Amino acid sequence: MLVQDQILEFLNVTGPTIPTKVAKTIKTDIIIASAHLSDLAAQKKIRISSLKLGGSPLYYLPGQEEQLYNFAAGNLNPKDMAVLDRLKTEGVLREADLDLLSKVALRALRDFAVPLQVRTPDSSELFWKWHLLPDDTTNHLVREILYPPQVEEPLPVEQSPFPEPTPLEPLPIRTLSPEPSHALSPIEVEWKAEEEHLVESSPPVQVVESVVPASVKKTRSIKKSSSLTSILDKTQTILAEKPGMNAAVPKKTVTPKTDTFLPTIEHFFRELNITIQEQDIIRKNAEVNLSIKVPTVVGKMTYFCKAKKKTRCDEKDLSAAYMEAQVKKLPLLFLYSHDLTKKAQEMIATGAFENVIVKKVE
Repeated sequence: MLVQDQILEFLNVTGPTIPTKVAKTIKTDIIIASAHLSDLAAQKKIRISSLKLGGSPLYYLPGQEEQLYNFAAGNLNPKDMAVLDRLKTEGVLREADLDLLSKVALRALRDFAVPLQVRTPDSSELFWKWHLLPDDTTNHLVREILYPPQVEEPLPVEQSPFPEPTPLEPLPIRTLSPEPSHALSPIEVEWKAEEEHLVESSPPVQVVESVVPASVKKTRSIKKSSSLTSILDKTQTILAEKPGMNAAVPKKTVTPKTDTFLPTIEHFFRELNITIQEQDIIRKNAEVNLSIKVPTVVGKMTYFCKAKKKTRCDEKDLSAAYMEAQVKKLPLLFLYSHDLTKKAQEMIATGAFENVIVKKVE
């Protein structure tokens, strides 16, 4: 059996493990064992965890992600472990509802916390889900967080001022003695029914048209025409007295809103010799996504740029832009126009975001 097949068989039996145990199994030193593990990871036959035991990551097969939680208790600090247990219990966490410590912890728990960028008609928010949570359950939990069900309070029951009615005593039932029945032939029954139908039906009503003399009709038509003529004359007199009634109503001219934010960004990039490759205006005069080329010592690097024109940019704006850059697998350049909140400055100072540059557009 080949050495790499032995390693795969060992991982299949033991689950996630470290290179020292693999070296003992294949009877070699840790350097050669690590080289074999790296080769298997490059072939995507095994995976490497971000969680470390002592200083070495765990190597495991696809499908053994659930077993990683068993190694978290003794290798994470208590605060990060508390955040991990909360994520496992609730399934989905909203970035906006978390404190600063929980936000930093979730970004470090890459094996268990999966970031989700949820877009709504009004905004875009960042969520975190447990890595083993199914997609349909995730969508259901996110929908409940965004649109919580409204609990209708029961209406108070008003007590009636009237006393409850006392039940009536049942009436005595009398049994009637059967009368002698006279059987009718089918012909007599049918004839009887026809007679009853004739009795119940009412005679037809004849509508008699009232006769009006011709002289009266002529008088009425003359009165109607004269009254209609007088109403039309009065209406024309009122319209003639009011000035400007027949004048055309001037139409309001709507001047298009000019975008002053994008030219400011372009001027800022020209001063720094930065080239714009693509641009996407998310909200006119407020938010722009750009793909840019930034000059460095070794050449030009591609960055994802998020530019926001806002009075105060907070940690939510930074987190959302960071996740967009992570999805595109690019470093982030975050541009803001006015100020940053204190929480956003603290997150930048703690180093929670990697490969992020934050600049103010002057």
